[in-house]
Amino acid sequence: MLAEHTLAPGATVCSEGEQGRSMYVVASGEVEVRRANSRGEQVPIVRLGRGEFFGEMTLIEIQPRSATVVVTEPSTLYALTKKDLYTLYLEDLNAYILVLQNICRQLSRRLRKADSRISELLTSSASAERTSTAAAVTKSPKPASQA
Repeated sequence: MLAEHTLAPGATVCSEGEQGRSMYVVASGEVEVRRANSRGEQVPIVRLGRGEFFGEMTLIEIQPRSATVVVTEPSTLYALTKKDLYTLYLEDLNAYILVLQNICRQLSRRLRKADSRISELLTSSASAERTSTAAAVTKSPKPASQA
């Protein structure tokens, strides 16, 4: 059911914006998930190793890939397609439920981590904004009535 892929460093597994058909499990090696910023530059988001997976969102929703994944160390990946998942549903409902539960758990973990990162970024951004506003107020000339 799972197709094995052996890839060398530098190989692109999937690209942001393309239609996906498979999720991947890292059997060995390491991959890096990257996402384009507003300037089109690829920004590393996370590195994934043995036992971790990516591309699962394509099995759940019909949307283009949200990130590019590039191999950073020689890797063996196993691909699970939408068709494979449907076959699992038909042949072994308990295994199908277990796969979906694990995907949901991982999505939940990633969402919590993203929420924490966003909170930290907003906190540091707000702090920097308060500091620059305070500096601007300190440097502004006093009105003539206060002089």
